[in-house]
Amino acid sequence: MRRKVTFLITLWWLILFGALGVCLLLFTNKSPVVSEAENRTLAGMPAVTLQLLQDGGLDEAFERFLCDKFFLRSEIVDGAKAVKHLFSALTVDELLGSDEEDAFIPALTAETETQDAAASAEISGEQAQAHDDAQEETVAQRNETSQSVGDTAGVWLEQSDGTRTELLTYSREQIQKAADVFNLYAALLPEGGTLHVLLTPRAQTVNKLALHLDTERGLSSEVESALQPLVSKNVVVHSLYEILQNELLSGEYVYFRTDHHWTARGAYLAADAMLKSEGIQTVPLSDYEETQIEGYLGSIYLHERNAKLKELADTIEVFHPILPATGYSVTNAYKKNELPVIDETQTNYLVFLGGTHGPYRVLEGGYHTGRNMLLICDSFGNAIAPFFMPYYDDVYMVDFRDAYYSRTDAEAGVREYIQRCGIDDVYIVLSETSGIGTGYIDRIMPINID
Repeated sequence: MRRKVTFLITLWWLILFGALGVCLLLFTNKSPVVSEAENRTLAGMPAVTLQLLQDGGLDEAFERFLCDKFFLRSEIVDGAKAVKHLFSALTVDELLGSDEEDAFIPALTAETETQDAAASAEISGEQAQAHDDAQEETVAQRNETSQSVGDTAGVWLEQSDGTRTELLTYSREQIQKAADVFNLYAALLPEGGTLHVLLTPRAQTVNKLALHLDTERGLSSEVESALQPLVSKNVVVHSLYEILQNELLSGEYVYFRTDHHWTARGAYLAADAMLKSEGIQTVPLSDYEETQIEGYLGSIYLHERNAKLKELADTIEVFHPILPATGYSVTNAYKKNELPVIDETQTNYLVFLGGTHGPYRVLEGGYHTGRNMLLICDSFGNAIAPFFMPYYDDVYMVDFRDAYYSRTDAEAGVREYIQRCGIDDVYIVLSETSGIGTGYIDRIMPINID
């Protein structure tokens, strides 16, 4: 009798877990999905390929999929982290400066390296000629400045006692490679078009100053001055450190504390500076209707969920478009589904555009300027894009990160989008996780031109 009861209990457990496993395989999302809560991409069902079988990586890939998609995963992870942090000795500064796992840096694999090599080999003669022409325009400038540009360029935290700490370092080779890519994109523009480049730090970098104004006196960057002489004449490199320096020192709320993004106020100041460099008279921020979302705990908090950070909960300032605005997803340069510009159902960073949607999207603000623009960005672009609407008929956007973009879905390269959508200017706004020295600029941007 006891054996029979044990057998029945075991059998029911096997049936239960078997049913859960079948439901997981049948009904869960099998594609890689960006988790806003964890600020990373959850693994998808691996594609069974001969190469994966030969390498013995199928079991590991399938295990990652099961670990990322099991039932009540978020709740279990939250509970485990809450218990762990009861015994945490980390300070608030250590928590705010943590480099959470950021899945938005495109990872190189053997498969993607092979695909990229093939794609690079197919770059047209027209693109190669455009690159050569862009390079010829700047070769004299490079020769003149080669003596002044060192082997590295850094971002520095300036201390009140006169010392300074290097926060980020880029090699000359990394800067040169980025300049070459920017020149390729600048060569796609029509006569009179401008390519604007803004490389933005994350909150982890900015708040080393913003939250310590009693001991720190500024941030400085050598990167933009090293990059500008290497790019074509129609490329303008902007320094966010210079744009926001006064606001940071005066305590303006331009970056979140518990999230790695800038605030909408910081994004406005960046857009305002870039537009004014073109001689455009801009709309003051006070003309925008504002609402606020209190008690926001962003990606830095969500990475570890440490209760110490709850005291630094943020406020999201939302500045609504001045005229009625609409957005659409765009495929093959044609508008598809409607998307929000301000998503009032959200209470986090997704309030801006409702989050990232691919492959392209367009914002229409009801203005008639006779000009269109393309914004190449990561998630920092979601907060800044609406502020360009008063100055362009159509604000096109693309985020080349793998979770949001595929060449198949886009159905055309950037060159064709610029021609068919009548793009006059291009703005590149990328955070340090997608900027110089990453696969976003070095690899993905070049292969998506054609």
